[in-house]
Amino acid sequence: MIYLDNSSTTRPHPLVIKAVVSAMENTFGNPSSLHRLGLEAEKVVKEARQEVASLISALPEEIVFTSGGTESNTLAIRSVLDNTEDRHVITSSIEHPSVLSILNDYEKKGYEITYLPVDKKGHIDINDLKDSLRKDTALVTIMAVNNEIGSIEPIEEIGLILKDYPKTYLHVDAVQAVGKIILPLERVDLLSMSAHKINGPKGVGALYVKKSRELQSIMPGGGQEQGLRGGTENVPGIAGFGVAAKVAQEKMKEIKILKDKKDQLAKYLQELLPDCQINSPKESIIVLSVSFPKIKAEVLLHALEAEGIYVSTGSACSSKKTKHPVLAAIGLKEDLHEGTIRFSWGWENKEVDPKVVAEKVAKNVKELQTLWG
Repeated sequence: MIYLDNSSTTRPHPLVIKAVVSAMENTFGNPSSLHRLGLEAEKVVKEARQEVASLISALPEEIVFTSGGTESNTLAIRSVLDNTEDRHVITSSIEHPSVLSILNDYEKKGYEITYLPVDKKGHIDINDLKDSLRKDTALVTIMAVNNEIGSIEPIEEIGLILKDYPKTYLHVDAVQAVGKIILPLERVDLLSMSAHKINGPKGVGALYVKKSRELQSIMPGGGQEQGLRGGTENVPGIAGFGVAAKVAQEKMKEIKILKDKKDQLAKYLQELLPDCQINSPKESIIVLSVSFPKIKAEVLLHALEAEGIYVSTGSACSSKKTKHPVLAAIGLKEDLHEGTIRFSWGWENKEVDPKVVAEKVAKNVKELQTLWG
């Protein structure tokens, strides 16, 4: 099996599985309980918090555990907008659906949302951001790495501009960035993460909240997570997240291995299928979006599955939708949308030969193109 859908989810690392099982079997106490089992569970959470913080060079007290990237995005955006009189937000046209759907709700309530356009490789123009900033801009929310085409946004430059707007919060959806690129946190106020994108368990994530920034939570509950995210902590998930963060930090120095694999696949596909179109920018780390003319991506996906290769047609969070807003935003011709496949590399692909993958893809694409004329 060649699993190339690592932007959708990753296989849990063996040490992660071990940590999750141990937490379920041994440290099953409630971290808020005062007895020994509670204290042991609290220790597991504390150690995991330190590892997640270390992964992004943050302080442990700046990490708030959540159920995943979507909740982290929701907690960040709603906690800012529900506690300010400012009603202007800046975002990009290619954000994750979990961000765009929330902002759509606020737009219906009368908030003004500025959607920054992107170029053909998915990058915002920093001058568009400068021109859009206002005194009443409550929030700028921009993803670090796009989940469908892999473009990396200029978060550091955005932060430098926002130094002149101290009241404006900067939220970064870093779900696809953590463990792959170094994140500049100097002016970032809020940052979303998800464990299952870095070989951790599903159902757990985190929100980085800058210590110097005040945040009024929308879900305080029983006061857990510094009062920012109520509810009994998911100790097994958090334990696994901590181990995944530690492994990811160790692996980051080798990330070029995966990027080289991605680049080689692009090269071989262009050689074997000159009419294919590469949508991902060169700097993309693990994501390669490719459009093949005169085929349906879903049919190709299943043909490759029969060959033991697993890919996706785009974001798993929107795979059942017929529209492709990211592809439209980068100006891809509409007739190529339905022929677009996303390959995303992970650590279990370290020994995979990109040429073998490209040859199998090319064989199936040519067969389908012949079949459909």
